[in-house]
Amino acid sequence: MGLQLDASPEELKLFLEEAEEHLQLLEEDLVRLENEGDNQELLQEIFRSAHTLKGSSATLGHQKMAHLTHAMENVFDKFRKQQLTVNIEIMNVLFEALDNLKILKNEIETMEESGIDLEGILQRLSAMASGEGVQAAASKKEVPQQQPVLQLDWQDQKMAAELAQQKRGQFWQVNVFFAENSDMLPVRALITLMTLREKGDIIKSEPTAEEIEQEQAKTTLRAIVLSSCGAEEISKALQELPDIINVKVEPFELAKQEEQAPQEQKAAKKIEGNKNRATLSKASRTVRIDVELLDNLMNLVGELVIDRTRLAQIITEIEAKYDVNDLTEDLNRTSVHIGRVTTMLQEEIMKARMIPVESLFNKFPRMMRDLSQKAGKEFDFIMEGQETELDRSIIEEIGDPLIHLLRNAVDHAIEPPEEREKLGKPRKGVVKLIARHEENHIVILVQDDGRGIDPNKIKESAVRKGIISDEAAKRLNDEEAINLIFASGLSTATKVSDISGRGVGMDVVRTNLEKVNGSIEIDTRVGVGTVFKIKLPLTLAIIRALMVKVDERVYAIPLTSVLETIRVEKEQIRIVNKHEAIVVRGQVLPLLYLRELYNHGSAEEEKAKIFVVVVNVGGKQVGLVVDYLIGEQEVVIKSLGRYIGDVQGIAGATILGDGRVALIMDVPSLMKKVMQIS
Repeated sequence: MGLQLDASPEELKLFLEEAEEHLQLLEEDLVRLENEGDNQELLQEIFRSAHTLKGSSATLGHQKMAHLTHAMENVFDKFRKQQLTVNIEIMNVLFEALDNLKILKNEIETMEESGIDLEGILQRLSAMASGEGVQAAASKKEVPQQQPVLQLDWQDQKMAAELAQQKRGQFWQVNVFFAENSDMLPVRALITLMTLREKGDIIKSEPTAEEIEQEQAKTTLRAIVLSSCGAEEISKALQELPDIINVKVEPFELAKQEEQAPQEQKAAKKIEGNKNRATLSKASRTVRIDVELLDNLMNLVGELVIDRTRLAQIITEIEAKYDVNDLTEDLNRTSVHIGRVTTMLQEEIMKARMIPVESLFNKFPRMMRDLSQKAGKEFDFIMEGQETELDRSIIEEIGDPLIHLLRNAVDHAIEPPEEREKLGKPRKGVVKLIARHEENHIVILVQDDGRGIDPNKIKESAVRKGIISDEAAKRLNDEEAINLIFASGLSTATKVSDISGRGVGMDVVRTNLEKVNGSIEIDTRVGVGTVFKIKLPLTLAIIRALMVKVDERVYAIPLTSVLETIRVEKEQIRIVNKHEAIVVRGQVLPLLYLRELYNHGSAEEEKAKIFVVVVNVGGKQVGLVVDYLIGEQEVVIKSLGRYIGDVQGIAGATILGDGRVALIMDVPSLMKKVMQIS
């Protein structure tokens, strides 16, 4: 069934953005609260988030979300007043309530009701909040026969007079009385105001909507309303609302009000103007920008980078062909200036696309808390470097790999508390998630002090599952054996777990990282722990690459994969396992000829020396044989997927300074090709 809300698309979009922020903040703070139950500053932050979410959802007309956040707010209030102590049972209920809030938020995104039943969770939250003997039974209040007349100031009078000229209707003073023990008084008051707005125009209310949102609701609400409805109709609409014990609707006369003095009017306008300027100044510091707009700007900057390179090429050609020193000098100056401005623009756009990894990391503490309880493990989860910034598109791609690695750390790396004590380790383990800069890359570490990875068990599992032969397993060193965990279907788990299995999904981890030109390395010691090191580029749009040539065709090799370039004699090439290779510093380096891979045909002339580009992915190295080395260059990646489909060994294309197209190599898929050949 469709969800009906009284809000425009813009209001819904704004609400969803704010709700996502508050829900994420609540999740982060609840995890902290479990360990810092007496942190009053933290409790105030949690209370504010819940209160804001409650008020905005009530204004939007989503009553389920308003009721649930208010019930949570009551529990937080008990924490603040130290009438309730944080414990694991209460926290589990609060986390369940938070999960329900996410479902309700999704209702607003899809505009479809989920059918979720909140009765059980609301009863448990109410029971916790009333643990100090708060009575839930309703009590009636004696309503005075005469109510004081609500006073209007000069501005209210003016607004009322203007409305009276524009619309037909009667001015009414509406007095609403709520049950004293209503545990949702602010929500009831806001709903009452919303109902009154449906019946007419509210000139003034006590308390105001802003005061109600700030928890200043009272058991009596008074309002002046201009309405074409009669007193009985207004009264009936309000009495249908919950927790209202009485309603009085009486005629209201504007003539009884006193005008505000002109001096007071000017002073009020000045104060209001100052408030508006202050609010505008504060709001103008930041703006929300659609990600698609940033993508378009990055594409345009990419075109500028291409033109900058082209301009430099043209100047070089003019200098070589013509003797026009003055002209080329002016062109050079202009070219340098355009290059500098383009570089600055490129850097600024890239900064706009960069967001702290905190936005991703902050989703993990809750997950790790739940996994700890599910697996019966005890560990401290430590995050460092959350301020490290990374391109938004890369952050979106690395979420799943990190989830796999963290789940594996809990399920198979960290030992049960009793086992750790027998091994002489602290009862509580440690799982770390660390982000930091290294040169022109971002490095993310997933580290644990658990069992470590036993290469012998990896070999046994790989042989048992038919991934490699027994003879091949015996030839593997420890590092090569450990890297087998990235083979599809490999697992060393002794029993099936619904959390994870080390090896289950690890091939997906590496595949997803390779999509964003990332790599992963493993450093492990049996009985000590494991570190997974993920290396990522700062951005995917513009990269630095080593330009090489085969025949007359130019290729770009991303520098993230390049270790070194060497030139070797043809006599140094050996045949290893029916494949050409060379020995570099005592290590066998298999060779891959780009000429053969991309069907260039045989070379016109045999050269005594060949150029080899040594690349590395996942700890494995290969030498790419090329005809010439051109040098390093910034290239703009253009996807070819929708034109020619996926081609093994090609990640995309770029436009060179002379207008030619150069293919950008996909080194990981080339490595797979070498492994298949060998």
